[in-house]
Amino acid sequence: MSINNARILVEKMRDDHNFRNKVLETTGPEDLSSFLYSEGLIFDQRELVGAMAECMQQLELQMSKVSSC
Repeated sequence: MSINNARILVEKMRDDHNFRNKVLETTGPEDLSSFLYSEGLIFDQRELVGAMAECMQQLELQMSKVSSC
């Protein structure tokens, strides 16, 4: 398991429209897990939460830069 894999998922969900659609087409937790495994994206829930928190921090920094202009 790897937080790097969780980071990749967050980035791909944000940046890759086709990948995001494939994720959204999964039919449930088992299907999603199988899809992510087939993509080599193996991580646990804690790692995903950490990656999502990092992404939110980056967004907050970007927004604060925009707001200060």
